[in-house]
Amino acid sequence: MMRTWSVLLGILVAAMLVGTGCGGGESKSGGDAAKPTPPAPAPQAATTPTTAPAAAAAPAEGEDDEPAPLLAWADSDTDEGKAPLAIAFTADVEGGKAPLTYVWKFGDGSPDSNEANPKHTYSKPGTYRADLEVKDSSGDSDSDYLEITVE
Repeated sequence: MMRTWSVLLGILVAAMLVGTGCGGGESKSGGDAAKPTPPAPAPQAATTPTTAPAAAAAPAEGEDDEPAPLLAWADSDTDEGKAPLAIAFTADVEGGKAPLTYVWKFGDGSPDSNEANPKHTYSKPGTYRADLEVKDSSGDSDSDYLEITVE
């Protein structure tokens, strides 16, 4: 559900950026008020239509090519079972600026893992919280967690 909201938010932001980068002939400073606006060119009979995706591909003048915000989700092949319980964890990441760093804390006192997709075995029954933290090279970070139940 959260991923759906993230995708919808990304589409909304992209649509807003495309809408604001179209120009429109407005002046950004008050000093240009005395300059006349040149007349619009006459329409041409045979032109190739442009589509919105092609226009959105090129950044507007003055915009930086900043990466999308870093978003991370913790996932696993299972989250419950009998001890010893072997789990394959997966860091699902969108956006951010490479390289990314990962820290998985398994919640059972074992050493942390710096792998994106580690495997871990819980040997004792209990409820554990597996935490994921992802950081990018620009200092942005995001985190998520899973609850693991071992019988």
